[in-house]
Amino acid sequence: MTGGVGLVRRIWDWRKSMFAQMLLLTSIFLGWGLYAFVIRPFASLPVHLEQPPPLQATEGKLRGTIASFIRSVGSDPSGAGDLASDPFIRKIESRNPDFRFYVRVGDRAFGNGPSAFFRRFGFDAVERVHRALDDPSVCTQAEKIMKRKEGDDYLSFTMCKDLTYYEYRNLRRPVIVETAGMGAQGKWLSAFSGNFLLAAGGVFSIFALIFSLHIWSIRRVARLARSIDPQRLGTLLPEKGVASEILPLVRAVNYLIGQVNAAQRRSTFFLSAAAHEMRTPLAVLRTRLELMEDGQQKDKLIGDVRRLTKLVNQLLTLMSIGNRRDVTGFTDLVASAAKVLGDRAPVAEHADVMLMLNTEVEHFEIPGDATLIESAIANLVDNAISFAPAGTTVRLVVAADGRITVRDQGPGFGDMDPEALFEPFARPVSARRGYGLGLAIVAAIVRLHGGTRGARNAAGGGAEFFITFAQ
Repeated sequence: MTGGVGLVRRIWDWRKSMFAQMLLLTSIFLGWGLYAFVIRPFASLPVHLEQPPPLQATEGKLRGTIASFIRSVGSDPSGAGDLASDPFIRKIESRNPDFRFYVRVGDRAFGNGPSAFFRRFGFDAVERVHRALDDPSVCTQAEKIMKRKEGDDYLSFTMCKDLTYYEYRNLRRPVIVETAGMGAQGKWLSAFSGNFLLAAGGVFSIFALIFSLHIWSIRRVARLARSIDPQRLGTLLPEKGVASEILPLVRAVNYLIGQVNAAQRRSTFFLSAAAHEMRTPLAVLRTRLELMEDGQQKDKLIGDVRRLTKLVNQLLTLMSIGNRRDVTGFTDLVASAAKVLGDRAPVAEHADVMLMLNTEVEHFEIPGDATLIESAIANLVDNAISFAPAGTTVRLVVAADGRITVRDQGPGFGDMDPEALFEPFARPVSARRGYGLGLAIVAAIVRLHGGTRGARNAAGGGAEFFITFAQ
């Protein structure tokens, strides 16, 4: 019983498959096409499919030619032309020298000879009777075939509102009739081939529609995958509306996201806990070093402890920013930039570097944490000061659109990928002091505020870093 339920469930789940959907819709479409374009037309074919005798085919086309001429005279009396010059009738006359035909539409007569049957069979009397009637809706129709040994003579009389009459005689030899079709079977085959192409085009359209819908779904999932922040892996790819062939891949990616998120949380927790645990021993160690007698060894040890303490503080800052999900408050970028340059003035003076602030606006307020934004600007300025040669200038620009740019006149970062500069512990110069966390902190702060960051080698030398924040 369980196996049967499982089979039914698998069959029911199979409906989500692209293949199953195409198979179902294609079967419906082809079934309808088979009935509409093959079975029904074939059932309506006449029982006798053989071609008529040549003389009969000639007569059939002759009557059609005359009837078409009569209709053209009725619709446009002045533009009907001359029936005697019709190519088909000319062919009949060349094969039948005694062939005569007579056509009358109203009071107008056409043909290559007089009528032989109109008065003979009393149609002139019928015409007079009709013209005397008060009711023009009364109609009289007559058709007469005069049997002959070699061929039949023929007349057709119609009298309603107007008179239409034609006759022909002495048609003894047939004319080769160029048929438009290939007979009943040929016509059916021709129609079937055209309908088959139509059905094939319809099937292709169905395939294209289904694939397009599923490709759109796959691209939607791909866009969501690209939008996932590696630092915030709480968002999973949607499984609803995804084809069953793609669903295992989506679930595998979601599983991977969960595993990476768990590993990232463990790593973050470890680094944060380790940094917290290191702060107290470092503080105790520095206190004990302060109690030592003055000397080069003491100064060197205190400097090492100071750098280690800075590393721990930077790690804690990076961990705290990574754990935050939103920001509150508002910040004036111009005021924050001025404050950072004021705080960094002693450091720049000690390095014999000049700091310059250029602003294109007096104020530029954005939603954001002032402390974090000032920290991001400060890290860019510290980075520029550390690379700037003595006697040069570090320029900070606040543009009218809120873009903050910091440029130094140092060596730049050469061929190094600008994106790699914002990774933790990345240093473009291996001999440079520091741990490569300043720009990583900048990237984390900008990401938290929904902004962008970047770097490039400036024209004329030096490096240029920029950051923007969501407004």
